[in-house]
Parts: sequence; structure tokens; C-alpha cells
Amino acid sequence: MTELPHLERVGGHTRLMVDGSPFLAIGGELHNSSSSDAAYMQPVWDRLRGSGYNTVIASVGWDQVEPVQGQFDLTVVDDLLAGARFAGVRLVLLWFGAFKNANSSYAPSWVRADTESFPRAVLSEPRLVTPFSYEGATPRPVLSVFSAALLEADRRAYSALISHLAENDHEHTVIFVQIENEVGLLGASRDRSEPALAAWNSAVPERLKTALAEHPETFAPATRERLNTALDRAVTWAQAFGEGDHVADEAFMSWGFASYLGSLASAGKQLLALPAYANAWLGPQAVGDVPGMYPSGGPTAGMLGVWRTAAPDLDFLAPDIYVPGARAVMEQYATADNPLFIPEAKFIAGDAFLAVGRFGAIGYCAFGLDDGRPGNQFSQAARLIIGAATEIADGHARGSILGFALGPDDDLESAVLDGVTVTVRNGPKLLSAMLLDVGVVVPPAPDLPDETEGSAHGSTPGDGRPFGVVIGMPDGSFLVIGQGGVLDFAAEGADLEIDYVRELRLVDGRWQEGRILNGDERLTILPSDRIGAARVGLLRRSR
Repeated sequence: MTELPHLERVGGHTRLMVDGSPFLAIGGELHNSSSSDAAYMQPVWDRLRGSGYNTVIASVGWDQVEPVQGQFDLTVVDDLLAGARFAGVRLVLLWFGAFKNANSSYAPSWVRADTESFPRAVLSEPRLVTPFSYEGATPRPVLSVFSAALLEADRRAYSALISHLAENDHEHTVIFVQIENEVGLLGASRDRSEPALAAWNSAVPERLKTALAEHPETFAPATRERLNTALDRAVTWAQAFGEGDHVADEAFMSWGFASYLGSLASAGKQLLALPAYANAWLGPQAVGDVPGMYPSGGPTAGMLGVWRTAAPDLDFLAPDIYVPGARAVMEQYATADNPLFIPEAKFIAGDAFLAVGRFGAIGYCAFGLDDGRPGNQFSQAARLIIGAATEIADGHARGSILGFALGPDDDLESAVLDGVTVTVRNGPKLLSAMLLDVGVVVPPAPDLPDETEGSAHGSTPGDGRPFGVVIGMPDGSFLVIGQGGVLDFAAEGADLEIDYVRELRLVDGRWQEGRILNGDERLTILPSDRIGAARVGLLRRSR
């Protein structure tokens, strides 16, 4: 039996190891309900076979696994394992337990019906305006995360899932697990149910105080400043912060949710030591800057320190990125103690390169993978990123890698790789300026074909930006993958010139040499109309 998938630290970089080799989880998450029906999934598996992806995130709902209390049916897991093996992909299982997108619609009927054993969250009035709501909408169930009985029931069901994997997934088709989904409380900054009030009137946890004192750099400044008021006194949350303090309310809810998910992670790892993580609905956002307008208590960037302290058995916290400006979000989550993984995002090829190349992400997954157009740009990017997984991991370990995605107003990105300053310029912008100098006006590029087919969330055109990755190789050459970038090289005390450019193509997961690029093709190296790859050698002359 091969070793379990796991995370390992090499230098300053965390890599995911699967079957003894570095693995970049590139693919997507299925729509919420897709995985619940094997017949629905069969044509999806057919399309995914040979698609270029290597990872599928699929949900397992508590209501389907334990429809009757104490009676578990893991058929859905067996179907997913069989489908993934048929398609030649790995699985990330998403446990839709008591909490999904800040409500509890995946909790079984026997849980939701018993409000005495499993109390609901209580919101203060007036309730905050929340996303995806409208007047007259049928209320959605929201259980209290502070319910001990709920935690026990959820943990028991999650443990049944992990036990089943331990007994039936000796091939390690499942590489890690997500616990719950976009947790938090909407409509108020803090739960005021009976068990929540009991927790609010209890002492601020000593572990939190210790972490604030000993590792203040792991907390967001606003969170650290506000919570430090509780450091010097053994007081309750209520005594320390009182009413109406949104930062304290969010930290309190974060401690509650993180402790809950951390308890599930700990129980699961005692059965099968797979990596586990939680994902975040981002906040604050422009349309919701108060906790409760986004899920209060989720692993948002401002609460990462609280989550890492409360839930050490969660290996990382992952952002779902649907907002513009993905780079800023990646910077917030790619920290020394939190490897970046993006479980939900749009089909944006350049962001995938940026994530794995610049921020050392262990994976990037687009949401609604079953909507993806066969052969789309994102699948082409996935194939090349996966093919270069070892080189990307080694580049990070050696500190010799540059990932880039240049917007219309960006001129260049540069980095020093193995003593060579590598500059990637915005090819379309640069070439348009150069041609304009000789009187030639380049018309705007047309929109690329949509990445999806029939998506309920609207179309997503292909990514027209210059993007990609440049990796310094041990022999002094550079592996470049991407599109639209103009590359330049310089070094102090020497004159550099390009010695050779050899086009590369990926065949059955291996790089094969293609054309020797010279003449006009040397101007861009990375093609402007598709994603390509090449190896570049330099000639160094001493001055």
C-alpha cells in the first residue's frame, strides 16, 4: 500500500504529496447536487475521463448518509470512488454536514425536526440584510453551532464517512477532505440562542489569549487590537466586549465554528490521517462589510489567527474566490502556516497559473466542473500545470519560480531566479505600442470562447491576459509555460543573450521537444493565441 496523501514542508514551501510525488490538485468542484445521483454522474464521469483535470471535489450530504438516526448508508461514497477511478481523477470529498453556506439544509430531517435537542441559532433584531434573500422567501434552517448534541451527531456521521474510506479506499482515490462548507452566521453578527449565550458568558479561552500574546503576527491587526483587551483579565466574552462589538462578535463566532470543525477533523484523523480543511465565504465585501452580511464566524482573512488557534487539526483554510482581484485574496491566505488551496473559483486559467506559480498553491478548482466546455482554455491550462507539477514544486523549494497574470494596465512582472533577473512583459500591450510607432493600429482582440456550456451562473469567457509561469531549472535553463508574455533576461556583471528556445509539448504526461524557435518566434516565446511551453537556454558572456 502506498503512503497516505499528506502535506510536507520543503524549505519555505508546502507541497501536497500523493503516491510519493508532488501533486497539484487542478480541476473543479461539481455542482452541489450532482454527486447525489450515480445515474446523473455517469455522463459527467465520461466527459471528465481524459479531460486534462486530475481532481474533482464532490459533496457527500449528511441527509443522504444518515436519513435515519444511527443508520448509515455510504453508497454515495462508493459510487463516487468508482466514478473517479473510471475517469482517472482523484477526489476531494466535501462533507455537507450541519452547515453549508451559513445554513443547515443538509442536516437530516430528524435533526432539523428536533429543535429541543438541536436548537436553532437566534438572531438579534433588526436582522441584517443578507445576500441571496428576498421578501417572502421560505426560511432556511440555521442550527446553533454551540449545540453539544449537534456536534456529537455531526461528528459521529463524519466519522462513519472516514471509517468507510479507511476500509474501502486503499488506492487513496480521496486525497483530502473539506469539512462543512462556507460556515458562519448570516443575518446577525452573533448567535443569541441559549447555548450561544452560555458560551458568550464563559471565559475567553486561554489558548486564544496565549496565541495573541506569543504569536501576534498571525492575527489580523484589527482583530489583534480588539481582542487584546481581554488578555490581562480572566473575564468572559460578555464582560470583555459587551454588546455591539462586531469584531468581538465575529471572533466569538469564529471560535465556535472553528472549534466545531476542528473537533470533526480530529475525530476523522484518528481513523484516517488525510489532510482536512475548511473553506471561506469571503468577507467583508463591498456589498457586505459587517459580519452577518457575510457569514460571521467563517474563516475570513481577518479571522485566520482565531481559526488556526481553535482548530489545529485543520491543515489549511481555503478561500472561495468569485470576486475581482483574485491576487489580493491569494496574498491573504498564502501564509507561512497556511498553504494556499482554492476549492471554488471561476474558470480562469491565468488565476490558476498565478496561484500555483506565485503563491505556491497546492491546487486550484473551478466551481461547476460539470458545466465546463470540453477542451476549454482552463482544461488546457490544467493539463500543462499538472504536467509540470514536479518542476513547479522543485522551483518553489529552490526559490526559483515566477508566476504571473498581467492585467490590461500592467506592464511587467519580474523576479530574480538563480541570479538571473527574469522580466515578463505584457505582450499585447508592448506589441501594440511598437506597431503604433510605425503607424500600424492593432484592433482589440475578440472575446475568447466561453469556458462553460449552459451554466446557470452565466458565461465565463476565456482569459485573454498574458499569464503563466517561469521556472529556473538546475541546469541553468528556464521552463516557461503560458501565453502572451514577452521574456527578457539580465544578470549583473554579465551580458546575456538567448542561446536557444525549444518548443515543448506534453504527450502522455511527458515533455517532448518540438520546433526550434528562432527568428520572429523569438519575439514572444509564449504564443499569443494559445497556451504553450518552451525551454529557454541562455548564453552568458563576461563583461
